[in-house]
Amino acid sequence: MMYMYKAIFLLCLVATEPLISMAMEQQILEREKRALPRWIGNILSSIPSYCKATAALAAYKMLKAYIDMRRSNWKNCDKYFHCRGNKEAAAYGFCGRLVARLISDAREFAQAGGSHGTDTAEDQAANRYGRSGGNCVRRYITSTRGSKRCSLPRRLW
Repeated sequence: MMYMYKAIFLLCLVATEPLISMAMEQQILEREKRALPRWIGNILSSIPSYCKATAALAAYKMLKAYIDMRRSNWKNCDKYFHCRGNKEAAAYGFCGRLVARLISDAREFAQAGGSHGTDTAEDQAANRYGRSGGNCVRRYITSTRGSKRCSLPRRLW
């Protein structure tokens, strides 16, 4: 997950480009890119230049959902947080949906190590549902489907 934080840091850094001197920015970017795997660098370079400010906001929403998920430490609720992060990031339009998809795919690839397990498929379904604007609370918290029900307290919604 350290790579996730570094990728989001780079997105935020690129979005604040006019505020940092060019030499200083280049030095920071090169140092950070060396610490990242090549596939994350490819993801960062695939974001169009007109999306960089929106990308930083969308990445922040994804990071906030991830931090909330880690803090809540609640059983069977990770799908809700996947859905919520993607929904909040997708609210920023095309660029938000693009960044949400890139970050979600990168996160699932990093967690699964490239394998396609059941949990990865369920996480990706939650990601797609959130990006399409679905009601995450109704689907993943208040639904009574199966024994894997998320009983997250209302204050954490």
